[in-house]
Amino acid sequence: MLNAIEAFKRGLDVFLRWFCIILFVVLVLLVTWQVFVRQVLPLSGQEWTEVLARIVFIWQGLIGAAYVIGEKDDVAIDFLVSKLPGGGVKAMQILAHSIVAFFAIWVMCIGGGRLAANTMDDVVQLLPVSQGVIYMALPIAGGLIALYSVIHIIQTIYKPAPTVVDPNEMDLTDLTEESI
Repeated sequence: MLNAIEAFKRGLDVFLRWFCIILFVVLVLLVTWQVFVRQVLPLSGQEWTEVLARIVFIWQGLIGAAYVIGEKDDVAIDFLVSKLPGGGVKAMQILAHSIVAFFAIWVMCIGGGRLAANTMDDVVQLLPVSQGVIYMALPIAGGLIALYSVIHIIQTIYKPAPTVVDPNEMDLTDLTEESI
């Protein structure tokens, strides 16, 4: 079961990584076009690129945050947790992932979903896009974050607890300057 979950996670990671890369490239192209049009060409009527760049930035940031959480590259202060025995580390990791999942579901999925639903009839100025489409990034990213949190909880449960090494029991006689 763990292998299937990890294979699914790897596929999701690859998809989200490429999705964020594509969004970033689109964002760079839009901003470059804005600068080029403003500084080189005396074209007017290109204000839509600023609005579209803002939308792409929102989506890229939220989906990128979900990807970073999936990769466990988010900011975590685990100095005290690392001092706990193996079972304590697992318990704290499960608690942390549960809190993240709760936040993602409650605030991002439910709250963001309501916000998106309430603004589906509002049209973005300068673009034929519903405001709700922009806000849909919240429940989608929240769902991804919650999914990653559940995957991390399952991995934490089924993987062996990390061992804590007492620095006083370490054999440092084999260390040389070259091996460091």
